[in-house]
Amino acid sequence: MSESAVIESKGSLRLLAGDLAEDAAQAGRASEGAAGEGAGSGVAGALVVEHLGLADALARRHRVPGHDFEDIRQVARMGLVMAAQRYREGAGHGFVQFAVPTIAGTIKRYLRDQSWVVRPPRSLQELRLGVKEARGRLVQELGREPSLAELGEATGASPEQVAEARSVDAAMSPAAIEPLDSSGEGEGERTAHLVPVVEAGFEQVELRQMVACALEGASEQDRLLVKLRFVDEMSQSEIAAELGVSQMQVSRLLRRLLDRMRRKMAA
Repeated sequence: MSESAVIESKGSLRLLAGDLAEDAAQAGRASEGAAGEGAGSGVAGALVVEHLGLADALARRHRVPGHDFEDIRQVARMGLVMAAQRYREGAGHGFVQFAVPTIAGTIKRYLRDQSWVVRPPRSLQELRLGVKEARGRLVQELGREPSLAELGEATGASPEQVAEARSVDAAMSPAAIEPLDSSGEGEGERTAHLVPVVEAGFEQVELRQMVACALEGASEQDRLLVKLRFVDEMSQSEIAAELGVSQMQVSRLLRRLLDRMRRKMAA
């Protein structure tokens, strides 16, 4: 049975992916209670703590050379916090289905914005971030664009160093999602390419990828069990009758399979 056949479902796929993500979250709960505080009290904070494993699993899937995994993990958790703050229960979908596109999109935007064509020295990268932060603060205070001297005073750097740090942006990779065609577009049309959007089916693709990752290396019997339980939505007794085994055996097989898939997602 092919992997695509196993995970070619809709509601049941969400059930399985959600179940795996919920259990993967347990790996980070013991020492990560503080992460929930960043989302505020109440429901949002509880959702963050309960789904840390989901954010970490998505961070691992987006690990790329040249980027510190810990940075990607923290960005994923920021996306989780945003999802928890925006989520409204009873809106027609569960939290996992709502959070996955938000977290994945946050990671992808971070990777896009932090990709360098030519990597400058780390000290210059750090100064660039400091100048960017100082500029935002000074614009609010002064009601105008700050001068290089004012930015230098705020960051402890010389005007020349500030100018060099601001020029670092030219070394960043282009943010366009797709290339412009040769017909020539206006600035408004060009900007439209830079607006992040959630494409139709994006959520389903993300969930399928999560299940496919958890199923990697699974046997034919395990894939069949997943299909019968989560695609065909058969009960354990129906699966037992289909396979010619006892319901207790089916229960043990499913528990063993799901435990292995959860460990794979949490690894």
